[in-house]
Amino acid sequence: MKKIQPIGNKIKSLLFMEVSWQMWKTNKTYLPKKTMMTIFNRLCTAKGISCNNMDKERVINNSKCYRVDTGDKVYFARSFFMAYFLAKRLYLTLRKAKMKSLYKLLNTRYYDNETLYFLSILDQDTHCIHAPLQTILKNEYIENVTENALHIFCTTSQFKQGFQAQHTESALSFNHFNLTQHLDFSLEVKNNTFHQNDSNHAKSFFDEGLQLLKENRDFEALEPFFAAKALDPNCIKAANNLAIVFKNLGCISIARQMVQRVLTEEPENYRAKQHLKYLDMIDNQTKQLTDGNIT
Repeated sequence: MKKIQPIGNKIKSLLFMEVSWQMWKTNKTYLPKKTMMTIFNRLCTAKGISCNNMDKERVINNSKCYRVDTGDKVYFARSFFMAYFLAKRLYLTLRKAKMKSLYKLLNTRYYDNETLYFLSILDQDTHCIHAPLQTILKNEYIENVTENALHIFCTTSQFKQGFQAQHTESALSFNHFNLTQHLDFSLEVKNNTFHQNDSNHAKSFFDEGLQLLKENRDFEALEPFFAAKALDPNCIKAANNLAIVFKNLGCISIARQMVQRVLTEEPENYRAKQHLKYLDMIDNQTKQLTDGNIT
């Protein structure tokens, strides 16, 4: 008899990626709980993990990424959860150059900008996603696959170039690209929509983000922190906490860019300097940021 094993984060991440793909493929925002359990069982079997259905049910019902309605339909709690995990599946397939799996992922409708934005984030350090796409573009034309490869190539090139208005037709140099250029652009757009001096509104968003961060709900904290910075450009605390969020999500290079952005605005900002020291320690694999560093 196999020993019952705990369900670790790796299998949960695989589940999130598979669920996001199934939702995208079927053009739905939910999956029946029964279908999700079938996927869960298949993944556990493939990874040699023996666990009971009660534990699997608990993972689905208690995860902050999901919500289950009365009809046993499972939704992602926020739309960008689906976009992120879909991007992660695309990224891992592109990074490993698994062409058969990549053709399968591309034989669908165009991926949206939110997904490709996350894909660009994941590729900031490795710069590996364009080579497999170029291979597909050089081969015989296949409906959906070729068009989606071109769409992903051009759109991620735009993200990597700071979201310029026109499409790029070839790979360009990304060595000096700073992701926060796009983040700043999106904030400027939001500032044109809201009252820029609405500091009370900004504080409300900041407090919401802070509470979510304290509850370890990192994905959910992104939106209110960005909104706080958009409404109040002087809200340096929001930018500092965004660095913590990106660190918690494993995007160390993005966290570093956020910190450097703060130091550009306030060279003597104590908290940003401390974050930069911690990020340096992470890079040296000697220390990690702790939740206690919330601004």
